[in-house]
Amino acid sequence: MKNLRQPESGFSWFYQRFLNNHITILLLNIFLLLLVLNELMQNAWILTPVWKFIGITMPAIVVAGILFYVLDPFVHFMERRLHMRTGLAIAVAMLLTAGIIVLIFLNLIPFLTKQTSGIIGALPQFANDMLHNINHLNQEHHWVSNSNLADINERVSTYFSKRGLNLLTGTLSSLGNVVTTVSDWVITIITAPLVLFFMLKDGSRFPHYISQVVPTAYRSRFITMLDQMNAKVSSYVRGQLTVALCVMIIFTTGYSVIGLRYALLIGLLAGPLNLIPYFGSAIALVPALIIGVVTSPSMLLGVVIVYLIEWVLETQVLSPLIMGNSLAMHPITIVFVLLAGGKMFGLLGVIFGVPGFAVLKVLATTTFQWYQEYSALYPDVLPPDELEP
Repeated sequence: MKNLRQPESGFSWFYQRFLNNHITILLLNIFLLLLVLNELMQNAWILTPVWKFIGITMPAIVVAGILFYVLDPFVHFMERRLHMRTGLAIAVAMLLTAGIIVLIFLNLIPFLTKQTSGIIGALPQFANDMLHNINHLNQEHHWVSNSNLADINERVSTYFSKRGLNLLTGTLSSLGNVVTTVSDWVITIITAPLVLFFMLKDGSRFPHYISQVVPTAYRSRFITMLDQMNAKVSSYVRGQLTVALCVMIIFTTGYSVIGLRYALLIGLLAGPLNLIPYFGSAIALVPALIIGVVTSPSMLLGVVIVYLIEWVLETQVLSPLIMGNSLAMHPITIVFVLLAGGKMFGLLGVIFGVPGFAVLKVLATTTFQWYQEYSALYPDVLPPDELEP
């Protein structure tokens, strides 16, 4: 931006000190950007078709994207080591994935449904067992009076009885809502494999396709930025899924060894919950603690020991070995991202907030580096030929 350097003599003082000032131009650009965003917010109806299109296609794109990062290394392995053609390698990978998903649904889902119904139906019994343990402890330590304890017993029993009934009836009534969303699932099931196929086939060429709309002088930097985004997201997705699978196996095995009721259900629940950084394992611990409390003190101790073993393995072995510091983000930053993502977008914001923030971080860093080089406000980062004599 050579034209932004010192103007020739003859221009007014106002032009030299204000209009041709780099900071003024930056502030004006920011003001114009905010003005455009404000107009879009004031006329949100303009973007309504866009949001509807995104709402329809995004589930299929997200599912295909996750499977892409899982299957892409496998496809490359078959191409390099087994000398398969790209199309055949993709077909084999997708057929194996579809077979695994079908086997899971045919064998695991009925068992999990049975265990879920059992744990919902056992809520009143859990309440009675918990109250029995509380009464026993109160007789020894006299924490509350008998009248207050009787009132607590009645309230807890009534709550859990109603809660279990509401969960069962709510599950039945939700079938109607499921029917209304079948079309969305059908669209996702049909579209996701098609999107996944072309991602696996042409994924490496996507940055070059997209860069065609970028001015020629900035294409190299733009492609580098996309490669960095892809590296961040791919390492995070693969690492998180691998750690979640290991955590699921550890919890399921540990709870089964100590004889915890519904060990498989709680262990399988711990895997998806572990996709929530820092808080996932703690959330998965809650149902295990409740069952441990109503079972026996020794079972409660066993649950705590299993959790401590899992925590040590995850934080000291699995996460450093598998994840490393792929996102280069401070833990406090991740916590704030989780809080903000959960507040704005709910569960999806919690799960996808961290990789989304990593992508935005790469975009912001690249944009700022470009601004440093072309604004002349940072002479220490300018190329030698751009410096003034």
